[in-house]
Amino acid sequence: MSANQQTLSTTLRQEQQLSARQLQSLELLNLPLLDLEERLSQELAANPMLEAESDEEWQEPAAEPAPDPEPDDEASLDERAAESEEWADELPMPPGTGENGPSGEQQEYMLNSLASAPTLQDQLSAELALTPLPPRIRKLAEEAVCSIDDSGYLRTTAADLAMSSDATVDEAEEAIRVIQGFDPPGVGCRDLAECLRLQLERKKALTPLLAELLEHHLDDIARNRLPQLAKALHISMEELNAALAELRKLNPFPGSAFAPGNSEFVLPEVTIVRKEDGSYEALPRRNGLPKLFLAERYLKLLENPDLSPEDRAYLREKLQQARELMRALDLRQSTIVRIADVIIRTQRDFLDRGVEYLKPLTMKQAGDMLDLHETTVSRAVAGKYVETPQGIFPFKYFFTAGFTGEDGQELSNRAVMEKIRELIGKENPARPLSDEQLAQQLKAEGLAVARRTVAKYREQLNIPSSSLRKKHL
Repeated sequence: MSANQQTLSTTLRQEQQLSARQLQSLELLNLPLLDLEERLSQELAANPMLEAESDEEWQEPAAEPAPDPEPDDEASLDERAAESEEWADELPMPPGTGENGPSGEQQEYMLNSLASAPTLQDQLSAELALTPLPPRIRKLAEEAVCSIDDSGYLRTTAADLAMSSDATVDEAEEAIRVIQGFDPPGVGCRDLAECLRLQLERKKALTPLLAELLEHHLDDIARNRLPQLAKALHISMEELNAALAELRKLNPFPGSAFAPGNSEFVLPEVTIVRKEDGSYEALPRRNGLPKLFLAERYLKLLENPDLSPEDRAYLREKLQQARELMRALDLRQSTIVRIADVIIRTQRDFLDRGVEYLKPLTMKQAGDMLDLHETTVSRAVAGKYVETPQGIFPFKYFFTAGFTGEDGQELSNRAVMEKIRELIGKENPARPLSDEQLAQQLKAEGLAVARRTVAKYREQLNIPSSSLRKKHL
């Protein structure tokens, strides 16, 4: 028989296929809160069998304010009306308002003006507009403003500015100096040395020593080579430390005050609260998500015998989709709350005392406690937050490996990192602890952590090495 001969055969094997309902449940479980809100909006728009109440419509009613005293007679009503009109006359009206109110364009402008904060480029352009300049220099300055990034640095050269505007390099340098005279101090700089020098010049605090440090020795400062630097400059360590203290008062990113905020807006999906008896409870939070229910009018329409078969089939399909969505949402919420219950069961010391008492917990362990696969736990915690008595944390914060001390006490990696932070915070600045010394101190506390692991955790904490932490007195 030829070795290349092809044959046909059949085999039997079992495969687990996920149903459409399971796939939808997993998809919703994986969605962070804001994405879930967008998904529900899409479902509400596409499915007539779904209706929603916002939190404002179904939350507990607030206490009603005390009613105003009843007017005694019609004359008092007239007096109140006249008083209201008098107050209205005192109020300043925005431009373009009147009997007909603002136009659509004016409303949009006012709303945009309220919503958007001025950028660094807005600030510089406003200052430039008030600065008398020759037309050629103004054109170059406008080009320079467009080339300044959010940190305040000029990301082009005088030669490139001159070439793009058909000007001389001297004219481009003059335009750059104009921008560098604007606020915030240091804006328009081309490197760190120029940034700090501009700020010192504005403060009239640029001494010959500071100028020398900025011009030639920033690398030595960054590498903490201070004794060698003091010796090379023929000054004492006291003089050098005083100069460095002045430099540390400056802002290396002058445009940071105008930079667009990048802080994430976090909404916890569960709150862990301490009850009167000292135990903890996980409570779900809706955070403005709509409460879904089935549309009553379409349910009644399905009972109408005159409804056409096509319409009946369509509404039944939408009804099934609506019920599966609502079931998936309930499952999503219950799964997240159950995982929060696992945190309560395993992290009591953390809830009572703080991060240093966080214990190791893996997603597999949590899955075993909940009879869920660890991938389901991973989906459930992705991009989600929990509020605890110790603050708001990502769910993933609680899932980490750890160490077991000589006394049998288990601590998570994060708890060990906090111990390293604490040890460094207490060290002698003149003799900072090396990674090996930190490992030895942890070992003395019963935690056998290798030096390489200490170095890795220190770097994750954004703490420099001992050579860079050393303070030279």
